[in-house]
Amino acid sequence: MRPAGTRSRTRGQALVETALVLPVLLLILIALFDVGRAIFAYNTATNAAREGARLAIVNQDVAKIQERATGVAVNTPVVSVTVTYYKAGASTTSTADADKCLGTSGSPIVIGCVAVVQFDTSFSAITPLVGTIVGPMTMSARSELPVEFVCPSTTIPDANDCPKQP
Repeated sequence: MRPAGTRSRTRGQALVETALVLPVLLLILIALFDVGRAIFAYNTATNAAREGARLAIVNQDVAKIQERATGVAVNTPVVSVTVTYYKAGASTTSTADADKCLGTSGSPIVIGCVAVVQFDTSFSAITPLVGTIVGPMTMSARSELPVEFVCPSTTIPDANDCPKQP
């Protein structure tokens, strides 16, 4: 109970507290949307690399692999799609090891090589403060699978005629 003749000094206190806390809560809420968007972009990049690798193990046409990976990446900007092959158990950085993966004519890949598809995408936060602090990011996803079927080859010269498709 208050003594007689004193006034309450807490009038409007809730309004001031709300005015101070509300912008911080809204920033946190919008930042959570950015985290969700970043996870979506990374999952999309991972799926695109996986789908590209699935095609790369049965059809070694690089343009088709890049088209497939790019087509799977819905609402995600594509920075690059890189397709390489290396001999299983060898270093991916050595060109001599990569050459061992080529067939006799130097063109078709041999069965047992490893197809590597790397998908790079960019992400920018929409939250003004977070976007300024973090800036645009590049996300990479990589998938490696062993080659199961060689096409195009000397018997199937056109990549469109490859019988196996994932």
